[in-house]
Amino acid sequence: MDKFDVIVIGGGPGGYVAAIRAAQLGAKVALIEKDQVGGTCLNRGCIPTKAIIAAINLFDQIKKADQFGITCSTPAIDFSKVIDRKNQVVSKIIKGLRQLIANNKINVISGTAKALEPGKVEIIKTDDSNKLLVVSHKLILATGSSPICLPGLTFDNKKFFTSDDILNLRTVPEKLNIVGGGVIGLHFARIFSSLGTAVTIYEALPEILAGVDEEIIALIKRILKRRGVNILTGTKFDHEQTGNQTLVCVGRTPNLSGLESLKLKMEEGRRVFVNEKMETNAPHVYAVGDLCSRQQLAHVAYEQGAMAAANALGGNQSFSYDLIPYGVYTQPEIAGVGLTETKAKEKFASIKIGKFPFGALGISQAMEEIEGFVKVVADQNGQLLGVHIIGPEATSLIGCAVIALKQKMKVADLANIFQAHPSYPEVLQEAALAALKMGLHTIN
Repeated sequence: MDKFDVIVIGGGPGGYVAAIRAAQLGAKVALIEKDQVGGTCLNRGCIPTKAIIAAINLFDQIKKADQFGITCSTPAIDFSKVIDRKNQVVSKIIKGLRQLIANNKINVISGTAKALEPGKVEIIKTDDSNKLLVVSHKLILATGSSPICLPGLTFDNKKFFTSDDILNLRTVPEKLNIVGGGVIGLHFARIFSSLGTAVTIYEALPEILAGVDEEIIALIKRILKRRGVNILTGTKFDHEQTGNQTLVCVGRTPNLSGLESLKLKMEEGRRVFVNEKMETNAPHVYAVGDLCSRQQLAHVAYEQGAMAAANALGGNQSFSYDLIPYGVYTQPEIAGVGLTETKAKEKFASIKIGKFPFGALGISQAMEEIEGFVKVVADQNGQLLGVHIIGPEATSLIGCAVIALKQKMKVADLANIFQAHPSYPEVLQEAALAALKMGLHTIN
């Protein structure tokens, strides 16, 4: 029986960060992972998707070469090679992550974990199927989540795909149904529509991209429709009515297998209950990431993992869902943080809105990336409440907005921070100036 100060079950974003932080704080740590370290994000989600999107972005840019005075033959894409590159990118990052874990002297155990009780874990080892018992004063659960299937449907990796499976599809489908108009669905709509696939999105809710600014949703819908994507909102998908290949991305469910003995308290959506310290109802047991989080994002799991490790070793940190940024890698990109205009109006009697279009920005004209805008939301006293972006480099620009909101800046403060010219960050200052009716490069 091996003894540790902290045992972490699950080597995804929340789990490996928790293990590293615990090791940095001097703990003897065991990290149990049945598959590859990095979890869904690295192996089947964020990174492989963006590696494919990088190829698609370049492909689309080459197709516009004539607009820049460049003459070249008609470009073609070998999608199988795109998948090969994606796999190489993932493998390289996994190798680096393994080295990072090793450098922190973390004991990695490959196998399937079963929590027998708080502080005691049985592991069926991957290499020889033998059982190993490990014990610890503290246990951090980071088992992640899995794609949800629709009733009466079976994922067969031929006709019906999860977002995991479709990342390894090497032939471009002629037609593709995408069930679910959230972030994952839009990522794949962006990929396959650029490859010539006739894409139809089915969304049961009244609108796609729940929680995103309404004006941004309206614009991205117009752009997607212009690119041939058919968007059906308020529509339930009937798998018996179509013979097309179908990607189902209607959400993910927490992975609870092996945790039954802990008798964990649950919340809506089968999430494990945790308090602001990331503690479960089981003594000395913490949970992080998709297993418990109200927002299933890798960067949320990172923060929760680091916090759970610190608290397990005597810390007193609290996690908050306020001001968590998001990014959507459509073309153009979408990003946001804080309250949307609609939510702000529900909360405050009077608000200020500032908008600035990328089309009025010099660098956007030069780069031929003119679609989109930045929207700044503030209360009647000018306190920043939210920033929402659709346009080039949106997922990078949102970082500046996060800092502004975290530092409790007012819209006048943001307006007084001038940026290099010509550059995309200028839109943040211009949108803030617009909220004050003092815009310099747009009509107030």
